[in-house]
Amino acid sequence: MKKGISLLDMHKYSKKAFYHLLGKLRDDKFQRPYIYHEKAINAVTGILWDITQENKELKDIIEEMDKIDGIKALNSKSSNEKRVETWLKKAYYEHLYGSFSISRNHLLAFMITIIKPSSDEGKKKLKYSSTRYFEQYNDKFKKRLKRCRENERVLELQQQYPKLNIIDAFAYGQIIDKFNTTNEDLEWFEKMVKILTKKKE
Repeated sequence: MKKGISLLDMHKYSKKAFYHLLGKLRDDKFQRPYIYHEKAINAVTGILWDITQENKELKDIIEEMDKIDGIKALNSKSSNEKRVETWLKKAYYEHLYGSFSISRNHLLAFMITIIKPSSDEGKKKLKYSSTRYFEQYNDKFKKRLKRCRENERVLELQQQYPKLNIIDAFAYGQIIDKFNTTNEDLEWFEKMVKILTKKKE
């Protein structure tokens, strides 16, 4: 079976993002041939088709929805952006688990070692792009960490397991895109904690 991202794996967009989509589809300037009030099925199928075929008009709408929700399509990331994101995810693990200090200079040293720019101009460009991605993702991850540490459900779970570092563990799950602070994700996480703390017979 071929591997790929299914529609069922789609990001759970916020209401604000969907309102943006609805407004664009209702706009008289949106003139795709399948938009008919009496043929909703045609419209839904047509929209999905245009998205999967990367129609520019739909692509622009989806990219704006992504901006609203603070996400980015995987295939739109450059190789350097992916390196910075991956480095930061690993750095946050070392930071939360140990005492690693996350800094831009540590990242830049890593990027220069990996890329090995052949000129001063190349090194300058690498530093500029790496710094920009560092600030973007570090800010994103810090906000996730802050939200997690202020979430009432997470704090309640921490009180139930005072000997475990529940807050930082769940926060890291958010940083690496495995969990959100939804009731469902918190319930799954709690089940995992119960399994981990159960003594083997």
